[in-house]
Amino acid sequence: MKNMILTLLLLLAVAFACAQGNYYDNVINLSGQQLYSALRTLISTNTNSDYGAAKEFLFQQLDNHNGYVTCIYTGEEYYVGYNYTGSNNPNTEHTYAQSWFSSNESSRKKADLHHLYPSNSVVNSSRGNYPLFTVANHASANVYYNDTPWQSYRGQSSGGYTVFEPADESKGNIARALLYFNTRYNDSLTQQNVNMTPVLVQWHFADPPDAAEISRNNGIYGFQTNRNPYVDHPEFVGRIWGGVAVDEETASPAAELSLDRVWPNPFSDSTTLSVQSKEARQASVSVHDVKGRIVSSWSQVLTAGNSEISWNGRDKEGQKAAPGVYLIRLHSDGLNASAKVLMSQ
Repeated sequence: MKNMILTLLLLLAVAFACAQGNYYDNVINLSGQQLYSALRTLISTNTNSDYGAAKEFLFQQLDNHNGYVTCIYTGEEYYVGYNYTGSNNPNTEHTYAQSWFSSNESSRKKADLHHLYPSNSVVNSSRGNYPLFTVANHASANVYYNDTPWQSYRGQSSGGYTVFEPADESKGNIARALLYFNTRYNDSLTQQNVNMTPVLVQWHFADPPDAAEISRNNGIYGFQTNRNPYVDHPEFVGRIWGGVAVDEETASPAAELSLDRVWPNPFSDSTTLSVQSKEARQASVSVHDVKGRIVSSWSQVLTAGNSEISWNGRDKEGQKAAPGVYLIRLHSDGLNASAKVLMSQ
C-alpha cells in the first residue's frame, strides 16, 4: 500500500508538470508587483466570450462526475446527466459577482470558467453580490444548510457589513478563483466597503489546492487556453500579497478566529496548525475524512494571539489513519476555522 500511494503521488506530480509545460518559465523567479503584472500578461490569452458554451462545458464535462455535479456552497450532489446547460437548479455561480464587473471585457468575464461553479439556485440567489468574507458569528447567521454536507453562511462581518462565508471545504478554491480574477482583469476585491483580499489569502493558505482542483485547472486550460497560476503555484500568493494582516473596515475587519499556516503539508507522521484568536477560548477540534466522517476529535484551550494545534495522523482508536485528504476543523462560541491537509503515507 505504501508503495502504491507513493507511485500515485509521483504520477500526479508528473502529470501536473506535463500539463504546465514551460508555461511559467518567464515569471517563475519574479515576486511582488513584477510577478503580479507578468502574470496578468501571461494569463490574458483567454478569448472565449460564449457564456452558453462555457456553461455546457462546465456542467457536461468539467465538473460532471458520472452525471453528477456538486454545489460549491453546500456540497449537495445533483444528477444532471450529460446534456444539462445549467439554467435551472443547479445553476451557475459567478464567484466574482457580475455586478462587480468593470465595463471592459464583460462578456469574457461572464464566460470565464475559472470563477464559475455549479450552485444550488436558492443559495446562489441568497449569496447575491455580497462580499465573500468571514461571518463574525455563525450562531446568528443564515446557514445554507444544516442538513447538507457542507455549510455556508450569510451574516454580519465584525465590521458590521453583510457578507457571505462559503463552506470550509470550498474556501481555498473560491479564494484562488477571486485572486485569479483580480490578476487577470484588474477588477477590485474591495466591494461594499469590505476588502476581501486578506481573508482570501488566509483561505488560500489554509485550504491548498488538491488533486481535483489541479485537474479542473487543466480542464479549463484545454477549453479557454489560460491557467489559474495560484492553483499551479500556491507560493505566488505569498510572493505577491505576503503575510497580509487583517485590519478594520475597508482594510478588512479582524478575524476572531483564523488559521494562518499549516506545516508540513503534505505530511506523513504529524502536522501542525498555527491559530490566531483575538481572545483566550476553549475550542473543539475535529478531523474529517473526505466523506465527512469524524476521524479524531479533542478539546484544546487557545490563548489570545497565537496558538498551535497538532494532529498525529491517528484516529479515535489510536490507529494510524489511511493516506488521503482530511479537513481539520476548529469550533468555538459560534466561530469556525478549518484547513485541508494531505497525509501522504
